[in-house]
Amino acid sequence: MDEDDEARDSAPGSPPGRALTAPVAGATPAEPEPRAGGGPVEALVSGAAYALVGLLGGVVGLLGSYAQGWTAGDVPVASILLIAVVFATVRLSGWGMGGRIGATVPAIVWGIVVFVMSTRRPEGDLVVPATLPGYVYIIGGMLAAVLGVARVPAAGPPGQWLLGRAARSRG
Repeated sequence: MDEDDEARDSAPGSPPGRALTAPVAGATPAEPEPRAGGGPVEALVSGAAYALVGLLGGVVGLLGSYAQGWTAGDVPVASILLIAVVFATVRLSGWGMGGRIGATVPAIVWGIVVFVMSTRRPEGDLVVPATLPGYVYIIGGMLAAVLGVARVPAAGPPGQWLLGRAARSRG
């Protein structure tokens, strides 16, 4: 069989030399099939990594809630620095996890912790008061978290989340 016969017998789009023959029963394929999922170990490691970045967001929110009141005169310096810490935490978590979900997890946990810490207790106590440093920390931190998530590139092609599979290219 020469090259012309192989090219004629191969499927359109497949490389020449791969003839249209039925696979032999019991024969092993020459190339192993890629695994669709990573298995339970990979799922466990991914879950632990997401829990770790969530814990990191909670720690940043808790420590920031207690430290946000430090000022230099009337300037809420600590709140401004903590906003940069929130942005860096969210952005680096997304980069490390390889997608926006990795950035969203610490951002949401941070927001929940700060919300709880700014809620008045029955005794009248709260950690993040309604002062300029408190407002700068809460509002600036929310904006920093949203910008941090937005700055992380998407893990898949555009439209994958909507279609549930890879989107077609336009070219």
